[in-house]
Amino acid sequence: MYHVLIVDDEIHAVRGLQAGVNWERLDIGFVHTAHSMKQAQEVFREQPVHLVVCDIEMPQGSGLELVAWVKEHYPDTETIFLTCHSDFSFAKQAIQMNSFDYMLKPVDYAELETVIGKALGKMKKEKELRSFEETHHHYRKLWESHQPVVAERFWQDLIHRKIPANPQAVQAHLRAAGLTFGEDALFRPMYIRVQRWHKELSERDRRIMEYALRNVLEEVMKDVPGTAVIPIGEGALLTVVPVDRPAEDAELRANGDAFIQNCNQYLFCDLSSYVGDTTPLHELPDMLRRLQEMDANNVTQVNRTFILGEKRKGACSAQPAPLAEWGEWMKQGARNKLTERVERYLEAWKETGSGVDAHTVHSFYQDFLQMVFFVLQSKGLQANQVFAQNLLTDRPESVLRSIRALQEWTRYVIEVAMNHIHSIEENLSVVDKAKRYIAQQLGQQDLSREDIANHVFLNPDYLTRVFKKETGMSLSDYLQQKRIDYAKELLESTGQSVSDIGLAAGYSNLSYFSTIFKKATGLNPVDYRKRAQRQ
Repeated sequence: MYHVLIVDDEIHAVRGLQAGVNWERLDIGFVHTAHSMKQAQEVFREQPVHLVVCDIEMPQGSGLELVAWVKEHYPDTETIFLTCHSDFSFAKQAIQMNSFDYMLKPVDYAELETVIGKALGKMKKEKELRSFEETHHHYRKLWESHQPVVAERFWQDLIHRKIPANPQAVQAHLRAAGLTFGEDALFRPMYIRVQRWHKELSERDRRIMEYALRNVLEEVMKDVPGTAVIPIGEGALLTVVPVDRPAEDAELRANGDAFIQNCNQYLFCDLSSYVGDTTPLHELPDMLRRLQEMDANNVTQVNRTFILGEKRKGACSAQPAPLAEWGEWMKQGARNKLTERVERYLEAWKETGSGVDAHTVHSFYQDFLQMVFFVLQSKGLQANQVFAQNLLTDRPESVLRSIRALQEWTRYVIEVAMNHIHSIEENLSVVDKAKRYIAQQLGQQDLSREDIANHVFLNPDYLTRVFKKETGMSLSDYLQQKRIDYAKELLESTGQSVSDIGLAAGYSNLSYFSTIFKKATGLNPVDYRKRAQRQ
């Protein structure tokens, strides 16, 4: 039975994970909890801990600091990070810490169970390999038959920093794995990552294709003795080539591009390759991280080979997205115009090339979602009523991998959001449409009866009669009531000045606002706020 430690300074978050995850099904018999780094360290000293599920942002010692301590003192413990922010810098640090995964809050419990299952499966496999290595002296023939497995274990341990980063330790592990490279041996790494399969694949078919990709690469490199092809996560491979002479970048690029073209044609995928500097084995993990960072920042170009350190284009020159304008078009129902302009904006990024990086794409993703949620709120809709739950909780890696994927995602979001807005507004009565328009325009001081009537395409006198008949209130009284209600809400929940609140509610004259407010509530705005704060 496994021991798991949940670390989060928010008590309700810890209780949610305790109750929401089916720990027994995962063969986890003990679930420990801690709310700070100090408490977590005490648990480690008293209990065996196989897996840590840890929040990144905590006072009195962050999750990153805790995991650094765990990796130093308990290197076999696996880690899953949780955070409220889809910030690439956090993901980068989590990768550098060699965490098993990085998930955004609020966490989908079923997805977390899947990730935990994979982490425990990895530990089980490593335990089996360790057991095998411990008994290999007694089973020499068996060890020899498993030598490729042991060699791969060496490479996996090296790149995941389970071997100390010094030449002497690397040499000792090399000998144990049956590999012979001198202390002065140098290697040229190439990181290859599948960006997209040309058709939808099942999980089984994808694994078969990844296995075929590895076999093809091993076949290509078979004439270079000592070359290793190492799987690095889903759709990624690291090739480590021993070198006795510096290779020309042009030659490396030509070989990489030829391999990519063959994969395009015969394995039906788009991919990119990244060639690092010549390096000794003990520096290979750092070189791999640099190549992975290159890949993470490559969101515009596929099917080519990149050389580490080659001159790249400058910082992104793309203009900020006109989100306010797009929001107005969404409110007005200009679906085709909005879709076309967003497409055109993102197409311009492709022309910018390497100046557009992961940070640019992350920022656009968050700002675009914020714009859509704001428009939905102005229409009286909540995001969770409009979109499937996975849009709001799933990690957005697939969307942020390329501009092509981002374009497909924006088309989907626009279509779904505007379908809901149109469907709601089609079924509204004239009076409901007038009320919705008033809610959207409260802050406009010059909002008139004629403006409201024009919005619903009625004569102002006729709208006034219909509105009074259906609501029992005149149009002007209803508008006044909504302005006062909005002002009350701001007085109760914000620290804005009374004059700013008056403006936000549609009153440009502070004295007039105070008079109207007192007539409606029996108190002036200042006294109303004081009473609200005492309650």
